[in-house]
Amino acid sequence: MAAAENVVSVRRSLVAPPEVQAVAICGIAGALAGFLLFLIARRAISDDGYITVDYARNLAFHGHWGVVPSLTANTATSPLTVVLLAAITAVVRGPVLAVGLLLMATTAASAVWLRRIAETTGLSRWLLPTIAVAMLLSSPLLASTIGLETYLCVALFIGLVRYALAGRWLVTGVVAGLLVLGRPDLAVVDVVVVLTVAAARHWALRSGLVAVAVATPWYVFSWFVLGSALPDTFLLKIHGNGWVGYHFASGPLWYLTNLPLAAALTVLAAGCGLVALASWAALVVARRGVLTTGAAQAALAFGLGGIAHAAVFSLLGTPPSHWYYGPVLAGLILCSVVTALFVAQSDRATSPRGIAALGSLSLVVLAAVGYDVARGVPWEAPPFHTNWATRAEYQRVAEDISTMKPGATVVSPSEVGVLAYFCHCEIVDFISDRGRTELDMAARAKQSGALMRQLLKLNYTHHVPASPKPAEFELVWERSCVNAIGAWRSTYRSEALCLRKVS
Repeated sequence: MAAAENVVSVRRSLVAPPEVQAVAICGIAGALAGFLLFLIARRAISDDGYITVDYARNLAFHGHWGVVPSLTANTATSPLTVVLLAAITAVVRGPVLAVGLLLMATTAASAVWLRRIAETTGLSRWLLPTIAVAMLLSSPLLASTIGLETYLCVALFIGLVRYALAGRWLVTGVVAGLLVLGRPDLAVVDVVVVLTVAAARHWALRSGLVAVAVATPWYVFSWFVLGSALPDTFLLKIHGNGWVGYHFASGPLWYLTNLPLAAALTVLAAGCGLVALASWAALVVARRGVLTTGAAQAALAFGLGGIAHAAVFSLLGTPPSHWYYGPVLAGLILCSVVTALFVAQSDRATSPRGIAALGSLSLVVLAAVGYDVARGVPWEAPPFHTNWATRAEYQRVAEDISTMKPGATVVSPSEVGVLAYFCHCEIVDFISDRGRTELDMAARAKQSGALMRQLLKLNYTHHVPASPKPAEFELVWERSCVNAIGAWRSTYRSEALCLRKVS
């Protein structure tokens, strides 16, 4: 009898507690959702996504930091994404497969952290991760950022709020530091989240010091070894000419004009977050002390963190690249889900307000999923396609050049990611060739004020000047490729892409 009881006791000890099982199920479901998105979008990674993949492949296979194997560059915006992709690539030997595996890991982490936020705030442990992950993955804009750092940074954003709410200052600082390694401009999100969440404010200084300790080694390395603490593209992306006069603040108008349905669905999701923020303002008037609740602080941390990041980009005058809207869109989406669940649970889910809150978010998800599927699966181009050719079209160009001119040095037509990945040649431009980067930086520096010039001088203290690598050929967009070595047509331009000798 005693032996039988011991066997039963051992069996019970080997079974994970119900809560651990629930968390595991949540993480697995999140990973499967990320896998499904990867299956749909794997052929539609944008050109900028392939730039990140180029960096990761060269780091994994050659221990080299650059877009092409022979040239060192410092134009990778997200060192954390590059390093993680490189680590996965070194194991699986497939850089694009690594993109899918990293996406699965980030969506799993997002789901688990959202469940923990639900526990802390008293919201539904299943509905919060389910609705939030569904909205994040179905969003046409966010889904168009596969290969870039967006989903990784969204996961870290969620993790930051999760640990801030729990008052765990050490882990909050670690995640905050990782977020800055995800993108340096996301430091503003760190600050807003820590100052918004009461449990984190008390330990803000300690968390800040930990974040600095986590992020500083990379930026010191970059300053001394790569010649610039910040990516070279930082100067090239601020206060420029934008896209035909459109900048970050006015960019939504460009997308609504050129990609109306995808943009409208994105604006609809963001609008839910803005309504949620307005609802909290109304709740503050109706219920004193409501801001002390965990749900209120989580919602405001997400919403205000995203808006603060958008405000900084608006002030910097960056171009309206669609992935730049990732933090604000994700923040507003998460704010809307937390708010809807808070309203539903406060009024009981059968109340009109509860039904309206959850029903509206469900309709947004259904509309987005319907649009994503209606485009055809798998995608040949992302919903937000701002490149001049599809991935498949650039791949064909690269493979043809590899056959015609193997090993040649070719100047890119300002989009280098896919060409560099598939061409057995050297594709050079201001992203891959430091010498060409310097030419653009010098022109932009002349337009900067005195303070900015001093900051740039400090940033480039250890920079070693480089000369542009001589190129034998160039790819140019022309209406007629008369006497060109090669010519290719694109889905998104009336001109043809022509390969010519450099004059």
